[in-house]
Amino acid sequence: MKKIITLVILLALSYILINLSWSQKKLSIINSVINNYPTPSPLPTPTVKTSTVTWNGITYTYEYFEVKDLSRLTLIANFTQKKTSEFLVKENNCQYAINGGFYDTNSKPLGLFINHVLKTPAIESALVNGYVSITTKPMISFNLPNKPIIALQTGPMLIVDGKKLTLAIKDDEHARRMIAGISLKGTLVFMTIYISTSLVQGPQLAELPDIIEQINMTVPNQFISAINLDGGNASMFKNSDIYVPEVSTVGSIFCLQE
Repeated sequence: MKKIITLVILLALSYILINLSWSQKKLSIINSVINNYPTPSPLPTPTVKTSTVTWNGITYTYEYFEVKDLSRLTLIANFTQKKTSEFLVKENNCQYAINGGFYDTNSKPLGLFINHVLKTPAIESALVNGYVSITTKPMISFNLPNKPIIALQTGPMLIVDGKKLTLAIKDDEHARRMIAGISLKGTLVFMTIYISTSLVQGPQLAELPDIIEQINMTVPNQFISAINLDGGNASMFKNSDIYVPEVSTVGSIFCLQE
């Protein structure tokens, strides 16, 4: 009987040792495959090269696009339609876009607005004191030229004849800013200035002339005139690098079509 028990124990031990040896062999094979398998290359992280300017200890990001072909530029009203900028961009095939001027509580443009379907009269205002207009060429000025194809009253004016203006703004606050300007080459340029970590924050309105002067020192195509567009929550911007959506509805957009 003792011989039978001993034999059973020996057979059981043999079985355990055989399985243990095979498990170790399998583990060795798996480790060999893992160690010899090529390490996958990390996926590239998409980056956007942005330009920055520092004023009063705060660094702002700025982006812009230049209108080289005026025939591709349209001014689209959105005062009553209340469409999202994303929808407007897709609907109108906009390669680049930026919001226009201000609007009132009755969903009407604040001052003059002229496109192919809408025309509203100008108003007297110390703040909304200039115009973005297009005849045969773009213009930003205190006065409206005759028979513009596109025109928008907005403000305040920031740069005139290459010289910055001094602004006194009551209840000024930090918010992202949208700007229209005429370059040294005579082209229309649209720009946004904001704090990249928040997107909705930016400089005070009164700081814009100084900030644009700083930007003029670094860009090859300087602003010789510039005006403020609607900013803050009711603003948007799109170029080939970024899309900054609105928080609240924009009243209009300048659309540079593809």
